[in-house]
Amino acid sequence: MTARARLYDALKEIKKAYNDKGFASISSSQLAERLGLSQQSGSSYINILQREGYVERQLTSHGQHISLTEKGVGVLYSELNDLLEILDGEQSLQITGVVKSGLGEGRYYISREKYVEQFREKLNFVPYFGTLNIVVDGGYLSHYSRLQAASGIKILGFEADGRTFGPVKAFRGTIFQTNCAIIMPERTVHTDVLEIIATEYLREKYSLKDGDRVTILVSLKD
Repeated sequence: MTARARLYDALKEIKKAYNDKGFASISSSQLAERLGLSQQSGSSYINILQREGYVERQLTSHGQHISLTEKGVGVLYSELNDLLEILDGEQSLQITGVVKSGLGEGRYYISREKYVEQFREKLNFVPYFGTLNIVVDGGYLSHYSRLQAASGIKILGFEADGRTFGPVKAFRGTIFQTNCAIIMPERTVHTDVLEIIATEYLREKYSLKDGDRVTILVSLKD
């Protein structure tokens, strides 16, 4: 087994040891035992995971408390997505949330010519220059984490007008039977807001206002 596979197994064991407070109270020797390793190796894996940003560790008088970071959780969700694809499992998910007004930045970014060209080529549509922002309900945050961990459709970054526009990924979906796409930065950003693009002005088409609850069906396939 490779060192990377061991690190993945360590993340799984830490997550399985979580208590109802949202962390694992687990010693290096306990983790090593779960992994079939020496105590020294168990401590080494925890140090590596912490150094690379996959876990956070707090030392207390009662031992160490370890919790997975968003990056660490993303590794597990990425593996889940891969397994479901291999096993021909469910490759779509549902996310529900409430409409929220944005700051108007979405209009500026998605209207950039090089983004528009890629939307046309890879999503087969040119979006209305604006996004519908949805704050994800708490009960659907695990679905959102799966989405963040998935590869999606790559929209390349570029430079224009002296600015850098980063790469994003997109996922095809439907909202109220209207085809749409969810877009998000390729690099994970801590947020609970979905940005949705479509050929039409969705707020106007469906008379949506802030606080309205909507559901999006999202495909994880390219």
